[in-house]
Amino acid sequence: MKKLILTLAVLMCLNGISFAAIDWESKGMQMAAEIVANPSGFFYDFQQDLEATTPLPPGKAFSVQTGLFPTLIPMTYLNLSGKYRLHAEGRMAPGLPQLDLIGGYANMLAAKMAAGKSDAIDSAKLNGYYMGAILSSSVSPKIRTFWGYKRSVLGAKIEFAPGEELELMGTKIGSVDTGFKDDFLMAGIETPKGTTNKVWSMQLNYGLRTQTLSTKLSWSGRFFELGLNIYPEGVLVFHPVWNFHVNF
Repeated sequence: MKKLILTLAVLMCLNGISFAAIDWESKGMQMAAEIVANPSGFFYDFQQDLEATTPLPPGKAFSVQTGLFPTLIPMTYLNLSGKYRLHAEGRMAPGLPQLDLIGGYANMLAAKMAAGKSDAIDSAKLNGYYMGAILSSSVSPKIRTFWGYKRSVLGAKIEFAPGEELELMGTKIGSVDTGFKDDFLMAGIETPKGTTNKVWSMQLNYGLRTQTLSTKLSWSGRFFELGLNIYPEGVLVFHPVWNFHVNF
């Protein structure tokens, strides 16, 4: 497992980047050591960057989203998320909140790339998914609160080449199948900017199993979302985020 993590970290940090004034190799190895100490948390933070966890705009029935940075570039996560409005606010009864279903899937190409460059690893997979629901209610024409729940899962499977198995306490291990799973409570507030499709939002997530907090600040337009995710206990605390979405 550590061999794959080190390969991935060095590949992502050093691939195509070279500045004479900075020792990027040393920085990459320092980051790799931190990743080894908390591998599942490191990779899952990037999965959170692509997750669509804000409510659909009023009047929209569904949407699709894909994470561009840092999930697709440079992390090589091929990903797709979706939202579906199950109930519009106030449709069945006055004051009844809007209900959206959310979910998505991601698969990291860098895992396969790292396995292809290693003689010790036959195959490697790193993928994940999430699903959940969001309730949202208007406090005023310019303020809407939302809260919800999501379950997120990240899986990693590595198969070692014959003769290159890991040895632990005299036992050879031919494959490693591990991952990360947590249930999250979410709460946030959003406010539109004028009469356009632009929305400012602030969100707080709490992992019930890991007992960790994270924050998401974002600006969402017609097609793009720009944001800053903050993971106080993560390897990288601040994650600038750029996502593409289309609402219907």
